Amino acid sequence: MNGKDSAVECLRLGRVSLYYQRLDGSETGYWNKESSQWQLLDSRYSSAILKGLRIARKEAAPNLLTLPLPAAEAGQ
Repeated sequence: MNGKDSAVECLRLGRVSLYYQRLDGSETGYWNKESSQWQLLDSRYSSAILKGLRIARKEAAPNLLTLPLPAAEAGQ
């Protein structure tokens, strides 16, 4: 991310979004499809991404996540 190699975990929400979080939790972001690059997310989303990663690893029960989603494209 930002030209540096980083160890991260990725969280994919279907075909909608792709998020990442550094293993130490110090940085969280998402793939911006429009600009074709990774974008940082505000730190307020760090716990939601961590919760989503725990759900994906089956370490936590499925639950709702509050995350920013990209706008839908026209015709979809």
